[in-house]
Amino acid sequence: MPNYLLPVILTIILQQNDLARCRSNMYDMTWPASGLRRPVGARNMRMTSEYFAPADWRRRVGAFTLIELLVVIGIIGILASMLMPALVRAKGKANQTKCLNHIRQLGLALTMYADDYNGEYPARRQPPNAWPHKLKPYFLNWEILTCPSDSFGVVGLFANDLNPKRSFLINGFNDYFLQTLSKKEYQLHKRWLWPHGMKASNIPRPSETIVLGEKRKNSFHVHMDLDQGKTGNENEEIDYRRHNKGSNFAISDGSVRLIPYPQAVYPENLWATREEFRHPVAPPPPK
Repeated sequence: MPNYLLPVILTIILQQNDLARCRSNMYDMTWPASGLRRPVGARNMRMTSEYFAPADWRRRVGAFTLIELLVVIGIIGILASMLMPALVRAKGKANQTKCLNHIRQLGLALTMYADDYNGEYPARRQPPNAWPHKLKPYFLNWEILTCPSDSFGVVGLFANDLNPKRSFLINGFNDYFLQTLSKKEYQLHKRWLWPHGMKASNIPRPSETIVLGEKRKNSFHVHMDLDQGKTGNENEEIDYRRHNKGSNFAISDGSVRLIPYPQAVYPENLWATREEFRHPVAPPPPK
């Protein structure tokens, strides 16, 4: 609350108290017939209906004045302005925690999928055969694919089982396939036709390599591809500040964490598996 408002509010409250005391001193006893207090000097007045009007009298005596109402409204507004930032922060923290739980379950589903498919993550495919549908047997409902802090607009109205709402991207591991496949095989990989996914055992630094991250609002991308777009998907399709100062990420070793911007991609690019791709010249611009 601004310091200059406190003396003003106290002065108004004291004035209202003085007025209330003056008003109460106008009465010295209760009128027997109606239970109302009568003015001083009214003992000798005739008790006629001219002086009673009980309902109207009670209305005048018990009503708030305009100044009293303004004081109460002002105090409520000041308290609300003091509490609102705390409520917003609490809601944001709750959303970030729920989002972290969702991406943790996706990371666990990814690990179980790899255990069932010879240590490989889902192969690069387009919906409805992309990684969300491949992982669906390992989680209960499509809500796991969303972050509470994300908004989907009109696109969300047309979501269904074939095209569910989604807040996350999976690592496409293009740097690995670029160096290990022939040019012809790599073209098949880029066209979603290569039959194999990334082997978890081929990630040299699993505790420092991202497998899942939060995409930017309205991005239709399914994979995070280092060699796609003008400067790479890690700079163009990832939301690094979804939760104020950072975003949630799932790591190849099974852990999840909130990584502050720009530490997920600079000074070391945690999306890359090859050293020559892990050291960008500059961090990506915030969204």
